[in-house]
Amino acid sequence: MEENLKFGRKEIMISALVLSLIVGGVLLAIGVIPIALQFILPEQTLLNEQPFDVGFDFKLLDYRISPVTGGIIGPYGLGAAVLSMFVPLAFGIGLGLYFLLRSRNVYKIRERSKKVEDEFASALFHLGNRIGDGVPVESAIGQVADMMKGTAAGEFFRLISLNMTKLGMNLNRAIFDPKAGAINHYPSPVIESSMKILLESSKKGPKSASSTLINISEYIKDIHRVNERLKDLMADIISDMKQQVSILAPAIAGIVVGITSMIIGILGSLSEQIEQISSISADNTVPAGLLNLFGSGIPTYYFQIIIGIYIIQVIYIMTLLINGVESGSDKLGERYMLGTNLIRSTIVYVFITLAVMVIFNVIAASIIGSLAATTFS
Repeated sequence: MEENLKFGRKEIMISALVLSLIVGGVLLAIGVIPIALQFILPEQTLLNEQPFDVGFDFKLLDYRISPVTGGIIGPYGLGAAVLSMFVPLAFGIGLGLYFLLRSRNVYKIRERSKKVEDEFASALFHLGNRIGDGVPVESAIGQVADMMKGTAAGEFFRLISLNMTKLGMNLNRAIFDPKAGAINHYPSPVIESSMKILLESSKKGPKSASSTLINISEYIKDIHRVNERLKDLMADIISDMKQQVSILAPAIAGIVVGITSMIIGILGSLSEQIEQISSISADNTVPAGLLNLFGSGIPTYYFQIIIGIYIIQVIYIMTLLINGVESGSDKLGERYMLGTNLIRSTIVYVFITLAVMVIFNVIAASIIGSLAATTFS
């Protein structure tokens, strides 16, 4: 599938795969900046990063020296944690765009066909009654189109009627012509089969065509009743799963990452204050074991990336389950649902994580800053 991208007055055709790779690649490149800096900048430059003056000790990246290996570890800074959000965005939006762009246009056509299917039983019933009253099939189709004007089924029969009256086609070509046939706008197995039966039964006379169409309408109504009953039975399960995908799973993961970021920040600040107390203590009363009590911990940068990719996997798997329970083997609906869920849920996760992380770190940093001022005053 290809998309038209407009740049001013110019349009560029680009495939869904290429566009998804470009968007995902740009976001991923932004997200891995803190990792790339460790290979580009000298160690001393990374360690000499100065805090931003925003009212508390906020470091953008915050690289540290490992007490075990003596090498550079990190980044522990809040700025690096914010940049890490671009990694799940790269995977979520990149994959989501690919699935969405591949299925969006076809899915819209199918949804239009489904609307016709929902109204098709009533349309066939009216068409069968008109034919049974002795009205020719061609005229009956025009009457049904006028009667159901404004509906999807009425539009389908209007196209058939226009093909016969304006283009001079017979009934078969008006429906199934490769270029102008009405079925091209509503590709549906139910509609196609019903129209083929109409053509065959009309050859045997109006009575046969009338009874056949009425029987088909009753059959379609029975199918709809069964489908509605199945949807009603599975409504609670599907609703819970959709809530998990759309809000609960991203929200829970975002809160966990935000709280973990706060805890890691607090432990890092406590370690720094213990080192300061030890350095200014005349008799070195701080035990050596206390200096390494809290350790360095895993940077929020890496922890968030792990949780973010995990959430994308959860969204992917649960979307497949929802589509399987709701629609069975429906590859088109599966791709469309994957595209919408991956993009929407990833954005929800990123916004919630960012909000919780920033708020909790600001509160923790202000409290630790006031405690430090009291301790060293």
